[in-house]
Amino acid sequence: MLTKINDLDQKIVSFLNNLFIRSPLILNKFFAQYLIYFLPLILVLLWFWSEKAKKVALRGLFAAILAWPILANLIGRLINRSRPFEVGGIRELIFHRPTYSFPSDHAAAIFAISFSLWFSGYKKLSMAIFVMGIIISFFRVATGIHYPSDILGGIIVALAAAYLIDLFDKPLEIVYNFILRIFRMVRLA
Repeated sequence: MLTKINDLDQKIVSFLNNLFIRSPLILNKFFAQYLIYFLPLILVLLWFWSEKAKKVALRGLFAAILAWPILANLIGRLINRSRPFEVGGIRELIFHRPTYSFPSDHAAAIFAISFSLWFSGYKKLSMAIFVMGIIISFFRVATGIHYPSDILGGIIVALAAAYLIDLFDKPLEIVYNFILRIFRMVRLA
């Protein structure tokens, strides 16, 4: 089963990588590397949108933190899968350090925010971020940074993180209120 998944992963990455070799570097860099930097901006705008949205922004932030530096990092260190460009036959279209590939940190973070917003009732914004996540993920596969199964792993990690944050919403209310109190003292909430 794993061999079939690895073979399919390799074929998809190889096909997309060959397709995108001639695409402009700036296009690949923007979508695979820089588009994710709009996430903090979206959370900041959400923070200033309304009083209710502040807690929703915090939920999204907490889900992303749980998904990326905690869960995805732990799983990545345990599995330690090489990136496609390290294995051979795949060109590295944008520079990336040769760290673990599975699961995708980018997918984990962006989809965690998307799922968290969905659970919080912000469905339109959630869908917009979900589409952004699909675009980023597609370009990360095409540029040889990830396999499709890395993206799928990141999405599963994201869903788990967003679900856990939603599940523990009541106990986390204390943390949300504490953070809001601090930000109100410095006039940022």
